[in-house]
Amino acid sequence: MYLRPAFAVSDLDRIEALIRANPFGLLVTTRDGVPEASHIPFTVERTGDTLTIYGHFAKPNPQCAAIAGGTALAIFSGPHAYIAPGWYAAQPSVPTWDFCAAHLSGVLEPVTEDPGIDSMLLDMASADPAGFDLLGLPEKYKAQMYAGIRAFRLVATKIEAQWKMSQNRSVEDRQRVIAALREQGNDAAADLIAETLP
Repeated sequence: MYLRPAFAVSDLDRIEALIRANPFGLLVTTRDGVPEASHIPFTVERTGDTLTIYGHFAKPNPQCAAIAGGTALAIFSGPHAYIAPGWYAAQPSVPTWDFCAAHLSGVLEPVTEDPGIDSMLLDMASADPAGFDLLGLPEKYKAQMYAGIRAFRLVATKIEAQWKMSQNRSVEDRQRVIAALREQGNDAAADLIAETLP
């Protein structure tokens, strides 16, 4: 990730919160020098200063080959917005895009034991509004479903994140951007810009 010092974030609380709020990420691996990517849901676990993410592929996905020790990059994006130059008091200006994102790199490790897979899938299912009961599934059906996936973990050995939220603009410009975004209904991006105000 191209990190600009004004926007770089190293606060693990913020990074973990971004992943939890936006768990549908992109996992990139390489095979024979060619990048491969899958859009998949993740769960995240924090132990001290270490973030570990968990996910799974469908068994036929060719990226499964990377699970046995392949390096990977997981990409998570949060609120973002086009910023029109006309929203700034300072002119002339050009358009830009405000966003927040986190990149986690590490080695993929297989999760093969049912309790580990249960834990990961229970965490994913916790958002189900109807209270999906994974452990209540018939054992035969559950075994068939588990046979169709390949679960993994990635202990992040490198974390890069940035919140580009107009911090390089004046307070007046940021207030104008916040107002314009709220008018468009993009409160998520507007709230993050508001956090940068003194």
